Amino acid sequence: MRTGAVSLPQNDRVILPSLSPKAEALSSSEPRPVDTDPAAGQGSGAPSKEAPPRLYALDALRVVAALAVLAFHFTGIDKATVTNWGVNPRELFPWLFPFTKYGSYGVQLFFIISGFVICLSAWGRTPGQFVRARFLRLFPAYWFSVVLGFVLYRMLPDGSRKAPSVSDALTNLTMFQVPLKAQHMVGAYWTLWVELCFYLVFLVVLMKQIDFQRVYVFCWSWLILSLLLQESTTAIPVLSTLAPALNTSLFVSGITMYLIYRFGPDLKLWLLLGTSWLTMQSDLVEHADRLRDELDFDRSPYVALALVTSFYLVILAISLHWFDRLQWRWLATAGALVYPLYLLHEELGWAMIRELYGRMGAWPTLLVTVGTLLVLSWLVHRYLERPAVRLLRARL
Repeated sequence: MRTGAVSLPQNDRVILPSLSPKAEALSSSEPRPVDTDPAAGQGSGAPSKEAPPRLYALDALRVVAALAVLAFHFTGIDKATVTNWGVNPRELFPWLFPFTKYGSYGVQLFFIISGFVICLSAWGRTPGQFVRARFLRLFPAYWFSVVLGFVLYRMLPDGSRKAPSVSDALTNLTMFQVPLKAQHMVGAYWTLWVELCFYLVFLVVLMKQIDFQRVYVFCWSWLILSLLLQESTTAIPVLSTLAPALNTSLFVSGITMYLIYRFGPDLKLWLLLGTSWLTMQSDLVEHADRLRDELDFDRSPYVALALVTSFYLVILAISLHWFDRLQWRWLATAGALVYPLYLLHEELGWAMIRELYGRMGAWPTLLVTVGTLLVLSWLVHRYLERPAVRLLRARL
């Protein structure tokens, strides 16, 4: 099978409606929600009046995913990062490299979480409310990273890549640089395009009042469409863009596990989750084989599969309420830094490595770079994202 593009994250504030720990008995073909909110029990999707609890376990997983991608970019690519370190990271970090070379699969973890969280955040919202919420979440920090990337390309060039043009930089501000054929200001932006397409597809669910049956039918339809497109020789390009096989399987898995969390598990949901995992594993192994054979990535496809499967199991444990008692509030702050960190780490981190490595050595450079990125991510969140969201929300 042909696979779609692989792996970031969109990150969201992870909040959930008030839920009882066990599912109610099912008396109809559609499961009743486990909510204590009467409106949710009627399938209205109305938001609870009480402040919903936060799923700190998902915050923790988002932090893990972001740090895994960061470690991969800085210490786990044995070819591309030669440009920045001047030497193969396999030699600089011999005991770290065997682990961080799999860090790119943090993107798959992000996509599963995204399916879970987007279904959560869309519940009870109109299409307009959903679009506004996504816009406010994505764009303020993103615009800052585009400007910073443009400045870095010109002030601290790496000497091997062509800098994006002014036109490319302006196009990047729309987040539609892929269909407009403009160069990404930051390589990691490709995942934002995947996320944006996911949001556009999910709007189909919100055309009418969201409920279990609409989401369930949507998941099967989207998943089956993605599989049929792989065998079609005359596939419409826009459909292939909106339903890439591997990413669709991951998003559907996340949505399914949110349904398990909200309504409790039943056979229909186990079948959907099992099918999405089966389609995911086929495409993931094929994609990993291609990276190994064509690009000489030193990674085992089956280690990658075991890693992504472990992500499924952990998020499934969350959806079954096994982590409801995890209430480490500092994880909320850490989770809020994930999106700025993801946006900023690549170009800024590599620029710092190029400037510092010759004077400080490998490990001090790595630690200073990561520490600086964490501090800057907090500053962006605290003094740019939050004020900008308040300002834009009042005017939208």
